[in-house]
Amino acid sequence: MPGYEVKFTSPLDKAFECPICLIALREPVQITPCGHRMCSTCLQPILKNKRPRCPLDNLNFDPVKVFEDNGCHRQILNLQVLCSNLEKGCEWTGPLSDVESHQEVCSYVKVACPKHCGASLERRNVPDHSLECANRLTICTHCDQQVVFSHMNLHLQTCASFPVSCPANCGEINLTKEKLAIHMNSECPLLVIQCKFHEAGCAFKAERFKMKDHLSNSTEAHLNALCDLVYTQKKQLENQRERIQLQKEHIQLQKETLLLQKQEIIDVRSRAANGEFIWRITDFTRKLMDAKSGRAPEPMISEPFYTHPHGYKMCAGLWLNGVGTGRGRYISVGLQVQVGEYDSIHKWPIYPRYTFTLLDQRGEHKERKDISAHFEPQCISRPSADRQLGKGARRFVLQEDICHGSYCKDNVVYLKFQVALKQPPSGFFRV
Repeated sequence: MPGYEVKFTSPLDKAFECPICLIALREPVQITPCGHRMCSTCLQPILKNKRPRCPLDNLNFDPVKVFEDNGCHRQILNLQVLCSNLEKGCEWTGPLSDVESHQEVCSYVKVACPKHCGASLERRNVPDHSLECANRLTICTHCDQQVVFSHMNLHLQTCASFPVSCPANCGEINLTKEKLAIHMNSECPLLVIQCKFHEAGCAFKAERFKMKDHLSNSTEAHLNALCDLVYTQKKQLENQRERIQLQKEHIQLQKETLLLQKQEIIDVRSRAANGEFIWRITDFTRKLMDAKSGRAPEPMISEPFYTHPHGYKMCAGLWLNGVGTGRGRYISVGLQVQVGEYDSIHKWPIYPRYTFTLLDQRGEHKERKDISAHFEPQCISRPSADRQLGKGARRFVLQEDICHGSYCKDNVVYLKFQVALKQPPSGFFRV
């Protein structure tokens, strides 16, 4: 930027005047060898020429030999100047170096309103302006809340304490919005309201003060309307009860259908049975805790499966908290021969070989380590409705091995049960 455009207390020495902008030098530089000074900014256009010349003596100079004249700069900054607001009344004088500091506090400098109302005024007038500024804070006379002055009309539209008159012109004035609501709901005599028996069918509407006479003169009509309403509601309740009963019957029918479908699924499995059943046990952790605390009865019983198509009917039992010698630490498993549809054509007794397997759920198949146990009962006679004995492993697997290993994943455990039928021992009769 060009030189300092200020008013000095004494005439400026020509040695401190820029020959280009003709005002006090700002950041002066000196050309050699002629020694002339000028503002650094003013010299820039001359340096763009291929062969720059001094503007005073028109002599060529080397741009490399132009240097900052810091001594001259200090002398200029020490010169005494007047405030640029002298004509407005500011009497400040001081060194040129302090001009910017003075401008920051000068009472006659124009500034923007600190409350951002858009006004521009001299700094000395800010205190007086704050008393009339559109963005000043003022107290609402109704609710004692501080509000921006320019927003007062908007505030009064929502002020809970702003006094209003009854819109029905009953004569009530100076009501707050809260009191107005109470007044309109239960007090105003000129407000048109419905008869309190309107839900019973009375269509009468009138000012509140007339309603008392209407109620007094229409007692019999209101009682008849109430009786009709009660009768109608009674019929509606009876119809609703009938619909609910029909829904209950429909739900029961759906349950029975689902049971039939489930049985059909089991029958389909029996026709393709191979003596193997995999039991998927969900929510395992909770079920184990319930078994240990006694909240859930044991054992858990699986759905039935068959040894072969139309074969022996079996089911699996699971004691999550163990049974007998395995109680408290182990999980016990067992198999039971049940009364089946084809028992009368089967050979009895039977000599099964049971295999119980806890399946490892590791992702890599080669790393899986299933836990298996075998059990061979001596013989099992034909079951009856009151005699169905189970056989199995009381200490099949430790509870902690399931919970902390890869056998329980996503809170699901898989148990596989296999039944193989052996030939009866020699010496026994063959059917």
